[in-house]
Amino acid sequence: MLIIAWSGLGWLTFPILVVGTVVGALAVPDPNWGPLIGGSTACLVLWFWGRNLSRYGRDHTMWAVPMHWWDASLLTFGWATVLLAVLYAE
Repeated sequence: MLIIAWSGLGWLTFPILVVGTVVGALAVPDPNWGPLIGGSTACLVLWFWGRNLSRYGRDHTMWAVPMHWWDASLLTFGWATVLLAVLYAE
């Protein structure tokens, strides 16, 4: 059983990433680069917004990870996935 635990506005982490990825997929016609561009933009939004929220001393976490650190791992995973998809598509 998966328990979703958050504090503060940490619950907004994944909805922001999903919306950014979907908007990027709809805006850019390339199926590899569209979601990556949208997800990267959403990660930048999360980084700046999460750092700004954490500056006031309140924790905004998802699974005990601060909101602004989720984007680093997800951005790395997204770029690695697209790179592998492009390399092995040929």
